[in-house]
Amino acid sequence: MIVPAARVIRLGVLITALLALPAVGISAAVRGGTAVVSVLVGLAIVVAFFSISKLAVGAVARRAPQHLLPAALGTYALKIAILGGVLLSIQDTDTLDLPSFAWSIFAGVFAWIGAELWVATHTRVPFYDPEQPGAFEARRRPPAR
Repeated sequence: MIVPAARVIRLGVLITALLALPAVGISAAVRGGTAVVSVLVGLAIVVAFFSISKLAVGAVARRAPQHLLPAALGTYALKIAILGGVLLSIQDTDTLDLPSFAWSIFAGVFAWIGAELWVATHTRVPFYDPEQPGAFEARRRPPAR
């Protein structure tokens, strides 16, 4: 069983929004208007990156749990490829303040990881299927020698 995606996404978006408030203020004061746009774009990328994973893996877990690992790895590989393309396309732009952009992504990633850890540790989800105990079932034990 996987923790429902909606709970993690809600908390992640909330924490990211709370992070955006001081980040926008500090970046505006220190680096100017382009830094504000950079912070918002960076945090939006973090939200999209983590939300897509949760939604895709959650959908596969409900429909075909045997395909969970390939779905998670495939989603991750696709996201990394898209992210790499986005980062390559903005490396020489003057529209974004790259240090503010990078720091907002750094902080946003840690905020999302914290949200995922909090939800995982505060949700009672078994690490096994209680309906099918498997190897611990008495009738499936190998005979004694």
